[in-house]
Amino acid sequence: MSSPKISFLFLFFFLFSLWTSPASATKKSYVVYMGSHSHGSALTRAILQRVSDFHINFLATFLGGKNKAKESIFYSYRRRINGFAADLEEKFVSLIQLHPKVISVFPNEMRDLHTFRSWDFLSLEENGVVMSGSLWGKAKLGQDIIIGNLDTGVWPENPSFNDQGYGPIPSRWKGSCQNDDDKVPFSCNRCRHW
Repeated sequence: MSSPKISFLFLFFFLFSLWTSPASATKKSYVVYMGSHSHGSALTRAILQRVSDFHINFLATFLGGKNKAKESIFYSYRRRINGFAADLEEKFVSLIQLHPKVISVFPNEMRDLHTFRSWDFLSLEENGVVMSGSLWGKAKLGQDIIIGNLDTGVWPENPSFNDQGYGPIPSRWKGSCQNDDDKVPFSCNRCRHW
């Protein structure tokens, strides 16, 4: 008779421990898109810091503190688009999506690129000439088309930035290479900046 009692007590304690132990919530990486910035194109470090602080403060209202928000956010989109990438639990994603300042929340997923040379890959041109059966012709050279930009980051070592076969930089070009950290050397194709 004691055997069923022991089995019952064991089962009771096992189920009670499952019920009382906190469930480990799974976090996934998401991008929270909040539209465009109100700052102009003249950016200062102070403006960029205010954007990062805004993202942290915004997320802190959902997670219960700035430290939790800082731990969660791993990238702030501060220049072109307004938003951030963070590791979040699903329950917070559902709440964030309902906020009026949020346009969308979507999974941050790794994608493999198929090419570094889109023009050749898509057969848009051949030796600088638009062919009759090309997508350019079918798309009326982009008329009424919205172009999407996949920002995969800029890595000078990437083959897509190889400038072999191109002539010298035109003297009329007035651009410059920019780096947020002036103490770190970096390359801009044919010129090296320190």
